[in-house]
Amino acid sequence: MKIIFLFIQIIVVLFFQACATKEVEVEPTIVFPSFPEEPKIVYLATYRGGATEEKVNALDAFLGETKATKKVSNIVKPYGVGLLDGKVYAADTGTDVVFVMDEKSKDVKFIGDSASGKLAAPVGLAFDRDKNVFVTDSREKRVNVYDTNGTLKFVIGDRLDFANPTGIAIDKNLHRLYVVDTKSHQLKAYDIVTKKHLYTVGKRGVEDAEFNYPTNVAVDQRNGNVVVVDTQNFRVQIFDKEGKFITKFGNVGNKPGTFARPKGVGVDSEGNIYVADSAFNNVQIFSEYGKELLMFFGGGGLEPTQFRLITGIYIDEEDKIAIADGFSGRVQTFQYVSQKWKAKNPQKYNELKNTKTEAVPQSIIIEKK
Repeated sequence: MKIIFLFIQIIVVLFFQACATKEVEVEPTIVFPSFPEEPKIVYLATYRGGATEEKVNALDAFLGETKATKKVSNIVKPYGVGLLDGKVYAADTGTDVVFVMDEKSKDVKFIGDSASGKLAAPVGLAFDRDKNVFVTDSREKRVNVYDTNGTLKFVIGDRLDFANPTGIAIDKNLHRLYVVDTKSHQLKAYDIVTKKHLYTVGKRGVEDAEFNYPTNVAVDQRNGNVVVVDTQNFRVQIFDKEGKFITKFGNVGNKPGTFARPKGVGVDSEGNIYVADSAFNNVQIFSEYGKELLMFFGGGGLEPTQFRLITGIYIDEEDKIAIADGFSGRVQTFQYVSQKWKAKNPQKYNELKNTKTEAVPQSIIIEKK
């Protein structure tokens, strides 16, 4: 009789476990600028890492057997971000690992948490054409290179090469790595195949090709131009692929087109330049070479599309955008509605044109003179 009763209880536990469903958070549809303007930027999702654990099966739970659980922390203070093969990457300076978050399943894995290739202070993130993951370690003063499983493959640089490596970017056509060395006030270029240093640009100063604590860098994959955020000079400088100065834009201020604390930078498929300002907590979008301010979006707060200490930006080949929200411990993703994206998604584009957001997003389209 006891055996029959025990069997029934086990069946009941298994039944309820099978019926349990995972709650799915429905993301709001937010479009910049607001209807009826032409949509330019679309909010997609927010990622925080996630607290998960290894599950104990129903029978073991019923019999009182337990297994060691593996806790997964949330993101604390992300800086560098990236997008690769349906996964969102975040270099977390708070937990000293790189979070790898699956966009569909929301599963979380890590890079830089094992003894081999352990990270001390990850900051910048980039990917080469072979899908290797490059991470700057500002404490160990080097760039660690991993495969997508988190296995350390090789290292670029050491304490003799870098004072404080932070932002990085990769020219996938040239197979070239660019590293911002913040405390040296320099931009350094490396050949990824040979691991050789190619050239260095800059010293501390205010003239062209000089820097004052630069932080982030991006590559225009169309032409190889290198875009560097010269943070404490409150400007952005643009160089050609060989390090020759081309132009600059921006100055200190508190109105559109100026900067207070510029950090993250990205370039989309049309050559538009995105600059995140951690004082304004928004992203300003400039035309190619920074000739004119096109629009900005975002603002201070904790809601979707709002930021608190915005830092890194990454834009992939499909014009999907990842933005690190440093103080809020999250990464938000967006889609730039480029001509390429419209051609691939005509039905979705028509839906977006008629989207009416309940709360008016903080965004401005700059009127052309």
